[in-house]
Amino acid sequence: MTAKIRRSAGTRTVFDVLLSWLFIRRTSTEKDLADLRAGTTLKVMCMSSTLGTVKMLSIGKGRKIPHLSSGYLHLSADGITWQNRLTKEVVPVQGPFGLSPSDKKAGHWKLTRFDLAAGDQQHVIVIPKADVPLVTQVLEAAAG
Repeated sequence: MTAKIRRSAGTRTVFDVLLSWLFIRRTSTEKDLADLRAGTTLKVMCMSSTLGTVKMLSIGKGRKIPHLSSGYLHLSADGITWQNRLTKEVVPVQGPFGLSPSDKKAGHWKLTRFDLAAGDQQHVIVIPKADVPLVTQVLEAAAG
């Protein structure tokens, strides 16, 4: 039997937006948490420059910065993993977890940037603001 995987309330496609405009499908954090307890794996859009293989982006005059890779944070009862959207690289994220807001801006008004302490590693993640309560509750539950 394959596990059910679905997008979280804040991770929306154009089709999801159209369905919500027509009042056909509306999702919420409460429904996400109930589905997670029932065994569904949730995919949260998550960009990171430190998870997975770090690519350096040239910005001129010999300077380089880490490239922000797009991917999904898979939240399940079995654990938390991050998967790169393009290369399909899967990175397990090991606890204990600590999540704190970052001083830097995310670059879009619907996104927020966090500093994630996972085990002995530090990561920078950018997730949708609508998914912040879900991600914080899942990380707190995994830590405790």
